[in-house]
Amino acid sequence: MNSTPITMLAGLCAGLCIVSAAVSPVIAETFTVELDGPSFVYNGQSDMDIELEILLGDTVRWDWVTGFHNVISGFPTDLDAGTLFHSGDPTGDDTTIFEYTFTDEGTYTYFCEIHENIGMISTVTVTPTPGSLLAIAPAGLVLAGRRRR
Repeated sequence: MNSTPITMLAGLCAGLCIVSAAVSPVIAETFTVELDGPSFVYNGQSDMDIELEILLGDTVRWDWVTGFHNVISGFPTDLDAGTLFHSGDPTGDDTTIFEYTFTDEGTYTYFCEIHENIGMISTVTVTPTPGSLLAIAPAGLVLAGRRRR
């Protein structure tokens, strides 16, 4: 079967439209984790049971509800704990809000230094944006979709 310049151009345009749609910017979102009593709480889950998966460029917002807290990146025994983010000294001010925008993929642990010994430790998993998940397959272009937990 011979392709004419018109059919080749139409195929190229269709392919470019698919690629363009796949790499269009994703609007960043903010996910709120509450600090309530001796726990981090998100979507009905608490502490290490939290399943928070976000995309690159998304922000986690920690919102003080009750208790005396702070938020520190890392695991309590890590020598570099707090180097990625640290909300400051513990506070009981229920108007306190701390935010961090994640710019690298990975799983990040965080904790409250006042309540670390009773398990106030959690994680957030940062995954690539959909535009970075393009793959060429023998049958054509395959696009991976955005997945949230």
